[in-house]
Amino acid sequence: MNLNLRQLEAFVLLARLGGFSRAADQLHLTQAGLSILIRRLEEKLDARLVERTTRSVALTPAGNQVLPIAERMLADAQSVLACGRGSTADQAGRISLGLAPQLAGTVLPEVLKAFRDDYPRVSVVFRECVNEEIIGRIYAREIDFGLGFGIQKNSELDSQPLTEDTLAVALPPSHPLARKRVVRWNDILNQPIVTLTVGSTVRTLTENVFMAAGQALRPAYEATNTITALALAREELGVAIVPTSIRPAATAQAMVLKPLRDPVVRRSLNLVTRRGSVISDPAQRFIALFTAAIARIDAPTANGRAAPKPEKRRQAPNA
Repeated sequence: MNLNLRQLEAFVLLARLGGFSRAADQLHLTQAGLSILIRRLEEKLDARLVERTTRSVALTPAGNQVLPIAERMLADAQSVLACGRGSTADQAGRISLGLAPQLAGTVLPEVLKAFRDDYPRVSVVFRECVNEEIIGRIYAREIDFGLGFGIQKNSELDSQPLTEDTLAVALPPSHPLARKRVVRWNDILNQPIVTLTVGSTVRTLTENVFMAAGQALRPAYEATNTITALALAREELGVAIVPTSIRPAATAQAMVLKPLRDPVVRRSLNLVTRRGSVISDPAQRFIALFTAAIARIDAPTANGRAAPKPEKRRQAPNA
């Protein structure tokens, strides 16, 4: 089967932009020309990839299945060209990853900005995923690597610990515990608790501490994400148990974040890859930047603020 890269490029851009007009402009084609490329691809695959309406485009089930494969094929084609020209930091390329939604909303923007300075021509495609989805996308080769908490290795996956964050309590500044220099788990056992839903690593670790103290965890509220937990705590509906990696969001909401002591409870951020896969130099640099960002957030200075950002460097360290 002779697949045309121009047709694949047209399909991927159409899927990303969601409309023929914008995709045609990006490709410097007429809408009719773009329609011809898509139709010919559909004929080769003997499958309808998009549902066309007057205002928008939606992918069919077949289109959703083909999209990540087409993205990988285009990325591979770019890699072949880069090999032919000699690989440098300024060569065009692409990395793809899956990461926890909490990290996407807090740590990722800073890392993307720093990575763009180092590799301005390498695009980054990310998917916000829970652990199970990260694993599934790696199995399906839809992403190069995943960044998740507590994912274990198996016969097909490698999982390498990168850094850790710590469980903390998020409080409005007016809360009495916000004025304490150190907050211990015993200080919050009888407080109304806002925590995450069953199955999350934060919830499991929190339940373990309560059980060790001889108490059952009975949350006042359960949130599906840490941003919601912060918002509930801000309205004084309870104290929120969250990881310290949420600190940027807590600061933005003028919340106080106190790492919990006695015990200090940590969770591991792991780099997850398909066993035997090779991490590119740009991906290694991205991972190093992400690891450093998490470590900085988890180690605030004496004044309670995050440690300063390190100076930029161009050399890509090993992951």
